[in-house]
Amino acid sequence: MSATATSVSPSVLRSLKIKTGAVKRLVKEREVYFFEADKQRERIEKLRLKEGVHEADIRKQKEVLEETLEMIPHMERHIRKAMEDLDNIVSSLTTEENETQEITDTRDAIQSAKEALKEAATQEKASATPQEGSSVEQ
Repeated sequence: MSATATSVSPSVLRSLKIKTGAVKRLVKEREVYFFEADKQRERIEKLRLKEGVHEADIRKQKEVLEETLEMIPHMERHIRKAMEDLDNIVSSLTTEENETQEITDTRDAIQSAKEALKEAATQEKASATPQEGSSVEQ
């Protein structure tokens, strides 16, 4: 078999790199929302303990927390979509002869995204407030 017959076209590899980067970025953004939600909870708790803070200020901070928490399922939907797109591309390309570093990197990104989504249910349960009605599976 010749190298040209089994190699992946440069345009497909470029597309893989771009989509792989997008999946990695989305996973990181999702993590940032969890971090921001934790920081916001701490901020709310400090306000509750502080003397002379108006209830309206606390309510406003709770709204900010709710908006942050609403972004997590949104990000997870985007991760799933990007991951499915990548998985479809890789599945259509994959043979032992055309396994490239880009395809290996893509597989790693897909696996990382799957792990992030798998722990999403655990993190959301730990992060969600009782009045939150959002769920991971949307």
